[in-house]
Amino acid sequence: MIRLGRPHLPRLTRNLEAPLLFESFFVAAVASFLGIRSFLAATGYPTLGSSGIHIAHMLWGGLLLLGALLLLIGFLDRSITHLAAVTAGLGFGTFIDEIGKFVTSDNNYFFRPSIALIYGIFVAIFLVAKVFVGRHRPTPPEALANALDLMGAAPEQGLEPDDRERIKELLAMADPKDARTRAATAYLAAIPSVGDHDSLVEIVRDRFAAVYERVMGVPGADTVLVVVVTVYAVLAILGVGFLSVLAPSGAAAGTEIAIAQVGSTIVGAILMARGVIALLAGSRLGAFHWFLRGLLVWILVTQVFVFYSWELGGLVGLAFDLVAYGSLRYAIDRERASARTAASVRLSAE
Repeated sequence: MIRLGRPHLPRLTRNLEAPLLFESFFVAAVASFLGIRSFLAATGYPTLGSSGIHIAHMLWGGLLLLGALLLLIGFLDRSITHLAAVTAGLGFGTFIDEIGKFVTSDNNYFFRPSIALIYGIFVAIFLVAKVFVGRHRPTPPEALANALDLMGAAPEQGLEPDDRERIKELLAMADPKDARTRAATAYLAAIPSVGDHDSLVEIVRDRFAAVYERVMGVPGADTVLVVVVTVYAVLAILGVGFLSVLAPSGAAAGTEIAIAQVGSTIVGAILMARGVIALLAGSRLGAFHWFLRGLLVWILVTQVFVFYSWELGGLVGLAFDLVAYGSLRYAIDRERASARTAASVRLSAE
């Protein structure tokens, strides 16, 4: 007897290093896009080719994307995967820079909304990556798969202490009854250990952590933070208001763009005000999350309209928002680490 039902779709296993890979991709894509725009503007928009032939840089973007694909197909190595992410980002930024030519009937590279369209595409990719990958706790099968991947990529001389601890954390989240988990645990114990060699990034990170702990441990630090966030939000509203009034002639499509710019900025400021309330109530981590939500509204919504009106002139505000976003992400990670340390100390005391 044949039973009909819904087809079973296999569950996709997330790569827990995907957030870092996506970050490398985005940074490379934005860098290549801005680099190309800046270079072309500085050199008078030269063309590559002659006798009626023009080699568009979109083709170089395609070659970079092809190179990234070949790297992923040809090699099993974490460093190669990161290289492929950067190469793909460079290729995508080079490719998408020519979007104006493909959404206009006259192949207009200087189509005014191009910058806003490109930024909107980056935002869409960011949201899709956040939804489908994100930073959610891995399932037991995902934890096991990522632990095996890390062990398989271990260098021949052995594992450094931080890599070993990361693998142990993943195996602790895997199903202890699974024979593969037990085999992986035994295999991990057989891998030799080597001394910890901190990279330049790790050294800088540890120094930032020490500075953060000292600064946030000073009495009155939260009060100063409230003042800084409040001033930042007020300046953001005033800045976007001035941009709406002073937009170049013909840059905006009527009052709708100005309303969207100011309105979305106010929404972000309201979310930040909610964070101030949480901070005054003693929840620093909760406050940071509200601040982050407000910044995301500005980055993902407000900046689209700013770029539409001012094109690359909107980079100044975006740069400030991205610095603030990175600082908040770091602060949230530090607060979570402090909370885990405090919880471990309490458990040890009990």
